[in-house]
Amino acid sequence: MKVLHTSDLHLGKSLLEESFYEDQKYMLEEIIQIIKEKKVEVIMISGDIYDKNIPSVDAVHLLNKFLNDLSKENIKVLIISGNHDSNERLSFGSNLFDQLNIHIETEYKGKLKKYTFHDTNFYLLPFVKPFHLKGMVNEEEYRTINNSNDMMKWILKNEMIDKSKKNILLAHQFVMNTGENIEFSDSESMTNVGTLDAIDVNLLEDFDYVALGHIHKPQKIKRETIRYSGTPLKYSFSEVNDKKSVVIIDTETMNVEFVSIKPLRELRVIKGTFKEILNMTPNNDLIRVELEDTNTIISPMEEIRKKFPNALSLSFTNRISNENNTLMSKLEVTSTTSPISLFKDFFYAQNNRDLTEEEETYMNNLISTIGKEA
Repeated sequence: MKVLHTSDLHLGKSLLEESFYEDQKYMLEEIIQIIKEKKVEVIMISGDIYDKNIPSVDAVHLLNKFLNDLSKENIKVLIISGNHDSNERLSFGSNLFDQLNIHIETEYKGKLKKYTFHDTNFYLLPFVKPFHLKGMVNEEEYRTINNSNDMMKWILKNEMIDKSKKNILLAHQFVMNTGENIEFSDSESMTNVGTLDAIDVNLLEDFDYVALGHIHKPQKIKRETIRYSGTPLKYSFSEVNDKKSVVIIDTETMNVEFVSIKPLRELRVIKGTFKEILNMTPNNDLIRVELEDTNTIISPMEEIRKKFPNALSLSFTNRISNENNTLMSKLEVTSTTSPISLFKDFFYAQNNRDLTEEEETYMNNLISTIGKEA
């Protein structure tokens, strides 16, 4: 059986006030095509379906059409809520959807919701925090649950995992392996990303595959079959070099395949002088411009957008930063301050580096010559 894993759709998201509506519509249509071509039977979406707790009308329309398209293909759908989702809004109509094999789980109630297709059990764990367990455990036991790792231990000890079948867990949590680095991106907005609130990946060893959501960069944790699928689209300029994809698992062999998602519009960073950028080939991608000019240019964005209509931001990489301006304003001059010392401080504030030995020798000679002529 072929199973597709994705997460963090963030329907309704925008970047610098640029809507991703058409991009997300195109992306969801591409996922449908991948499902058809790869003969996928089950799709798992591991949380953050919407970008905001109160999704926009456009975001709701996108999910509605996507679920309709999946239903037409007779695909079994497994969805859990993420920290961006409103449980009440995402679960609307879920009892009716169950009849169409569209299963949406938004609240942990003391046991993992389980669905079995063929020889594979799917366990659904929506986004949950330790305080959600209050009322499910006695007060003495609750006092021992101090973080998400303790929480996961309690959740799993109450489950009987059937080892005679394949077992897959969907979770929207921060899972990590001690000694391994997690790669983040600027588009993530998480309240608890840190070692104190991390879940130890070793707690999940009983599962043949763990379909994680929450982290936007695709990556495995400890082994190939415990992984964050990452977002299917690039949602920040820190992700320009990421390869976005969906994951397809063959439950017979547990082999993992990555199928690329080709975006409607790429996210790109272009660098160069104003003249060089105006000589580049125009396109409709979402662009961040980094100008390398040191001289002042009047209204550069107006000209740049004639070639790149979706240029979203612009910065001058060789200009003195506000931080350096602040440093310059704090340069202290006293009666004992030597000219070379003052110049070295000024140079560092201007260029964010120290003088080389050769430069310092040159300046000492220059200052000495000026002093003699004065």
